[in-house]
Amino acid sequence: MDPAAFGVGEPPLPALLTATDVPVLLARGEQDPMVTDAQLKEFGVPVATLPGVGHNAHIEDPEAVLALLDPFR
Repeated sequence: MDPAAFGVGEPPLPALLTATDVPVLLARGEQDPMVTDAQLKEFGVPVATLPGVGHNAHIEDPEAVLALLDPFR
């Protein structure tokens, strides 16, 4: 990992959510220490918690992450 990644800063998520006109679902792994369900719910969009995985849910259980897309197809 490039150490410069730490200098990028926090994304302007509220502004990004306001600017979009498509459905948004925020998801996290149940064991993710970096963000909580409560923190994600503050953004006012649906939140999904994937059981048994951490921050890299897309690596740990890619099928579960892909299943989150089913309602949007």
